[in-house]
Amino acid sequence: MKHLFFLVSLFIVPGFTANTIGGDGIPLNVHVRTQLPDSDWQHIAARYGMVVTMFAPRSGGKDLSAENERVKWIKSLNPHPIMLVYGGSINAANTHLPAWKKPTQHPDWFLKNENGDWVGDFEYGSLHLDPGNSGWREFRAKAYADLIDRYGYDGVFVDLCQPDTHYVNYKKTSKTVNPKTGQAYTDAEWKEAILGLLQAVRRQVGDKMIIANTGRGGTYFKTGAADLLTVVDGIQNEGFTGWTQDPTKPGGITVDEWKQDVDALVDCAKRDKIMVAVANVRKREEGEPVAAFDERYRFITASFLLGANAKSFLRYYAIAFGTPGIYLPGKEVMPECANVSLGEPRDTYAKKDGVYQREFERGKVIVNPTPREMRVPLSGQWKTDTGSAVASPLVLPPRTGAILLKVE
Repeated sequence: MKHLFFLVSLFIVPGFTANTIGGDGIPLNVHVRTQLPDSDWQHIAARYGMVVTMFAPRSGGKDLSAENERVKWIKSLNPHPIMLVYGGSINAANTHLPAWKKPTQHPDWFLKNENGDWVGDFEYGSLHLDPGNSGWREFRAKAYADLIDRYGYDGVFVDLCQPDTHYVNYKKTSKTVNPKTGQAYTDAEWKEAILGLLQAVRRQVGDKMIIANTGRGGTYFKTGAADLLTVVDGIQNEGFTGWTQDPTKPGGITVDEWKQDVDALVDCAKRDKIMVAVANVRKREEGEPVAAFDERYRFITASFLLGANAKSFLRYYAIAFGTPGIYLPGKEVMPECANVSLGEPRDTYAKKDGVYQREFERGKVIVNPTPREMRVPLSGQWKTDTGSAVASPLVLPPRTGAILLKVE
């Protein structure tokens, strides 16, 4: 590995020996939910810094439980990638607990709404469980611990840990009831319940890693998502720089919303915690301009680099029906800019000449999150991450980013 990026560095996570994050280029996160050939696993082990698997007892109608047996072999290829097993805080993923249409086991663990109906997931149809229920908490936590002990995972990825009721009530006309009070769950009660479930997981898995999926950048500050970091080792922030972005259409999130995403990365770094930034971009269809998608991925990557530290990971999430951001052979999203090598950061990011910039040992990143074209003066000689010469001033169209390397 001759071009290691600055984030590919050693750090200590409680319960871990020193780990090298990722391979050449920016540390990336990936999810795997299907059977893969050995060659793909060899690639994943060499390139990705964090791998989340979901080999549920019945995944997509096919039992993939045996795929868990490959974890130790994957880590023998490269011990550094962090291997996490997927599960849910309010769904029964990676357990043998039925959770569809009507509970057949432990109905007291499941949630109902104000009309007395079972609460179902608006996206996937499964029923939701109560994170405040002690029985469900222990069942969930022990299932995680069993997977770790049996297969050698480094830790767990806990999905749907939003610290408020937005998700559980989204697109529903009747609110979810807290069984303890008989009234609609309040945001404060929901956060307390999620924290209680995560604490149960912590007791069972000990010093193994826990990453909680807890929402988006703007909600990170609005809902106090950082409160979960009192229990977990890191969080995932979905929708980094925008939700379901379409590179073929103008527009996007506001500068303030964009900045909250970057500042969430910075805040996690200050707390010495991991953040996985997940960039949602619509899948490119055949015939659509490659350049537009490359430009969007460069904007995302440069934005990530503004706030990233040695415990930051980026995930390129290609939104496509039937393939929810998972690794599939031949369909990997790996833009060329993901393999850039800038060296150590020289400072934190700052606004300069109307754009946001950060200096590195061998280059710099510049992001224009505004709806206006910006011209940025440069001193010295520079080239793009693809090797093209850059003239001063650098012209940045609206909502674009640049990754520049020094010309020695």
